[in-house]
Amino acid sequence: MEIRAYCPFRLVVDEDLDQLDRETGMSVAAAGVTLFEEGDPADGVAAILEGTVEVSKDGRVLGELGPGSVLGELSVFVPSASRTATARANTPVRMVKWRAADVQTRLARHERLATAIVADMASVLAERLDRRTQDVVSLLRAAGTRLPVSELERFRSRVVQ
Repeated sequence: MEIRAYCPFRLVVDEDLDQLDRETGMSVAAAGVTLFEEGDPADGVAAILEGTVEVSKDGRVLGELGPGSVLGELSVFVPSASRTATARANTPVRMVKWRAADVQTRLARHERLATAIVADMASVLAERLDRRTQDVVSLLRAAGTRLPVSELERFRSRVVQ
């Protein structure tokens, strides 16, 4: 199986495959196994190669991720990040993991490889941000009001506390 068929490894060049192999690890989980819990320290990004993973928050199912999906991308950009949701294997799952620790060091040491991985994840983050923005707009339309940004921030700060 070609790892470069999956985000966040799609931009890795041939010359960096050996280094990628040294920096990644394969992980397998049986159906029903919890991969991580909401609030756990976020320790890296994983690309799902086989199987499906259910993602939930506060007991509510947010979605199901399958082959080609990415988990934990925030940990690469925010060193102190914690898991924002719980992930559980719906079926047997096989994933490739890239640890989040020392990303800055790896960027300096293997700039091309780390940049390729980070750049590939940027598209995933941009897509998710766009979806969330559209969700907020839809909620505002459904509520029949357009709140000023300052009101939205005040509301967000009350809800997040």
